[in-house]
Amino acid sequence: MNKSKDKTMKEFLENNAYFVDFFNAYFFDGEKVLKAKNCEELDSEMNDSHMNLEKHVDVIRKYNDGNLYSAFIIENQSCVDASMVVRAATYEFVAYDRMLKKLKKNKVEEKLPMVHILVFYTVEKLWNAARQLSELVEVDERFK
Repeated sequence: MNKSKDKTMKEFLENNAYFVDFFNAYFFDGEKVLKAKNCEELDSEMNDSHMNLEKHVDVIRKYNDGNLYSAFIIENQSCVDASMVVRAATYEFVAYDRMLKKLKKNKVEEKLPMVHILVFYTVEKLWNAARQLSELVEVDERFK
């Protein structure tokens, strides 16, 4: 893994204008729906003592423009990782858990913002690992 390349990509993605461009491209076909000025940096450490988890995401932002309230995560990958789908699910869980605890602490009852995760794979070699959790899980037909 090229740590220098990963560090450079992380620094690039920390720029809110570039960050929202990725999500605008993915979700809105490039239309400039999300605006950089509505992004707020969140703690990228995804630690959870109950899960014995000490990880971090590359870039995470809270987005709120008055109409759309969400959390957005970009994870830069410079190699195929067979566990990426599970890692992303873990990050999503920790993000929701963190937001829920904050609401409870502030004694606020409201719905949680949606968490959106993009994995930005930066290698020419075709990604040959699972892209969604259902590709990793053996599902008995009776539970579908």
